[in-house]
Amino acid sequence: MNVKRIKLADIDPRIEGRIRPINEGYAEILVGSFKERGQDTAIEVRHGSGEEGAPKYILVAGGHRFRAAELAEWTDINASISKLNADEARLKEIDENLLRQELDVLSRARSLYERKELYLKLHPETRDGVNRHSRFATVANPAPRFAVDAADRMGVSERTIHGYISLYRALQPETVKALQGTTLADDRAELLYIGKIESPIEQVSIVKKALEAEKKPSELAVAPTPIPTEAMWIKLGKKEAARVLRLDMSARRVLLDELVKAKVITRDQIVMEGAA
Repeated sequence: MNVKRIKLADIDPRIEGRIRPINEGYAEILVGSFKERGQDTAIEVRHGSGEEGAPKYILVAGGHRFRAAELAEWTDINASISKLNADEARLKEIDENLLRQELDVLSRARSLYERKELYLKLHPETRDGVNRHSRFATVANPAPRFAVDAADRMGVSERTIHGYISLYRALQPETVKALQGTTLADDRAELLYIGKIESPIEQVSIVKKALEAEKKPSELAVAPTPIPTEAMWIKLGKKEAARVLRLDMSARRVLLDELVKAKVITRDQIVMEGAA
């Protein structure tokens, strides 16, 4: 790719949608370098759609260099123009970020989730369930399966790749938005805990409450109220206690199951020995 000087005003940096948020402090450091030595490495851009009103170029790589040029009040910047399409460009951005060790757990999980979606779009022959009788059977030198390709690029196991994607899938979009940039975004155990909150509304609510209280969501968990032991059934009243105490253990399990189904109690509350 040839490097040329292009106007900053002609470039859409797509800052809001980038995997790695712009760190203003780091951009400021680059400003000093730009003023002292100039721009050592060109940014990478691709052509826009060409439609009226659309940007002439779209940033592919070099968000911090672009921002530093803005802060330095440059009007143009060195850039290499790639022939990548939108999906290929996004895939390249994701891959470059995945190799950075400073990515937190949430950002890495999000990157891998999005990478899988793009990879399967670009290489549909690698989807699970595609067989030799499909129209993709004629593809010469098919690409490796997503997990194999991602694991090889990152130097980790396929199991690790699947783990990141499962973690991200369990989180609501609003949850992800709330967690980005917080210490919880790099707390794998806490992210897994949040993902187990099945109710979307409850998941988002608990995360926001935890952030406001500067606590972990798991610290807000309310301990389940235990079901009374055999001796404490009497508190239900003599008549009801007598009925329950006459039941054998299997019948009591049925009763507890009915209470769970009726949402009178939760399964976690059943702690009576032998009754769970």
